[in-house]
Amino acid sequence: FFGRRIHDTHAHGIISMATVLAKSSNIGAIQIGLRVGARRLLEYVRRFGFGRRTGIAIPGESPGKVWNLDQWRRTSIESVSMGHEISTTTLQLARAVSVIANGGLLLKPRLVLWRRKPGGKRINEPVPPAVRVLKPETAITMRRMMEGVVLRGTGRRASLKGYSCGGKTGSAQIFDFATRHYTHKYNASFVGFAPVPDPAVVVAVTLNGASKCAAYVASPWFREI
Repeated sequence: FFGRRIHDTHAHGIISMATVLAKSSNIGAIQIGLRVGARRLLEYVRRFGFGRRTGIAIPGESPGKVWNLDQWRRTSIESVSMGHEISTTTLQLARAVSVIANGGLLLKPRLVLWRRKPGGKRINEPVPPAVRVLKPETAITMRRMMEGVVLRGTGRRASLKGYSCGGKTGSAQIFDFATRHYTHKYNASFVGFAPVPDPAVVVAVTLNGASKCAAYVASPWFREI
């Protein structure tokens, strides 16, 4: 791709989109990104809440980083398609997967549900209206595909006893700003929900500086939590 070689950990041949997700195929993700197009790809990245603060009531929250289209390079579309050239917080990852769990609605996360002065009445915190990101039927399709990640893909170690679940692994190579190269250390994440037909909980796990990819180190912690 413009002289840059992209590879998967294994050769998969011709595979379905569900298998692209289950096997974390970089090549498959890029093929999808090229069909979607740069402008629409960036639109959906932003619609899922990346690149801006969630507004949660804690100081110093990072908005992460999403580059504007005029800052993209020739190979940015393939980088963004497989999760490069974007920085994000674990909370943003959880909120994005919650869109799929919530039937396509983006909600503002909250730490405080209500307040009450001693001897006073309980006052509920205001809840901003949800924003529709996906059609409900698309969210349901994504739930099934993310269940496939656990049943047949990189998230098999996240499988629960007695409950169905779906999710996605993510192994982000850590960039060394001193040498300006990616290292062999990862921010290894697994973000998932349970149960699949009617999700009640979303759990996001990130291990900073992991020496193995998320399939081995983050997925089991999702299961334990």
